[in-house]
Formats: sequence, structure tokens, C-alpha cells
Amino acid sequence: MEKGVLAGKSILIVEDEALLALGLEQDLQDAGYQTVGPYRTLADARRAASEETIDAGILDINLNGELSYPVAEQLLRRGIPFLFVSGYGGESIPEDFRHFPRLAKPYDPADLMRRLKELA
Repeated sequence: MEKGVLAGKSILIVEDEALLALGLEQDLQDAGYQTVGPYRTLADARRAASEETIDAGILDINLNGELSYPVAEQLLRRGIPFLFVSGYGGESIPEDFRHFPRLAKPYDPADLMRRLKELA
């Protein structure tokens, strides 16, 4: 897999679906990224977003019924870029968050890497 612009940087993974999280983690590591997580719960993701060294984030919006927007807000406060991944359409995202990058599930790993490059 092609090395990304953020290669060597730490990417926060927030994803509640175990198989997707493991695949995402492997794809990122194969592309040269360091991974932080994956975190499957809002509480764990919030802790990581405030305490860990992170260069960018990939946030699933729905974490077993809890929404990841508080994590996005923490990353914004820290000046850390992120993108949302979701199986839901853009109309379900609150207006305050609609302008942030979003990748629809299921996604191609090449599309994810392209979107990460755009964050840099």
C-alpha cells in the first residue's frame, strides 16, 4: 500500500465494529501510519482524544448508539484534523459537523488513504 503524507504519524481510530476496526488498523499500519486505538466506546475514545499524542483521527459516528461528536469537539479544540466514517447519510449529521470530511461505509482502503492525505 502506498505510504501516506501523514506516514509515521499517529492516527486515532474510533470504530465500534471489531472486524472493521482491525482491518482499518492493519490498512493504516501497512501504509506507514502509527495507530492509536482502535477505541470502541465513547468513554475510551474521549479519554484518548484528550490524553494521547494524535496527528489525525478517523471517527465512526455511531458507537453502539452513542455518537462520537464529543470526540470530534475534543480534536477540534486540540487542532487535530479528523474525518468521519459512517453508514448513515449526510442528512443525519448535525449541521455543525456536516462540513467535516466524511467517508461512507463501506469504503475502499484507497479512498481512505486519499482522504487522509487531504487532511495533511
